[in-house]
Amino acid sequence: MGIIPGTVGADGRYQPRPGYPNTDIEIPIYTHLPLSGEQGTDPMSRNHINVLTPHALVALPGGAGTAAEAVLALRYGKPLILHGPPEVFRRFPAEAERTTSLERVAEFLLAATR
Repeated sequence: MGIIPGTVGADGRYQPRPGYPNTDIEIPIYTHLPLSGEQGTDPMSRNHINVLTPHALVALPGGAGTAAEAVLALRYGKPLILHGPPEVFRRFPAEAERTTSLERVAEFLLAATR
């Protein structure tokens, strides 16, 4: 599943951002919200949909957009765990739990969805 950013033109027609959706997306969810990446916490960012939709979030190594989603998860009180090598999460919020263990991720998700 992927949240597809786009814009609505003066003619009222929706246009997804060039390059979206990528070929790995099975269920595209189209939105007029154009922002992500460095602007990922802005109210017009599609990251809000990514964060507010699930019961809990597992963040994998990523860039500015993923870091923004981690900030939003904490802001909205969503359960969040970071999975991957510690050095890739330097720019992520310090209060987010970090793990390299898939077993810990499974425990976290089970507890978060109860």
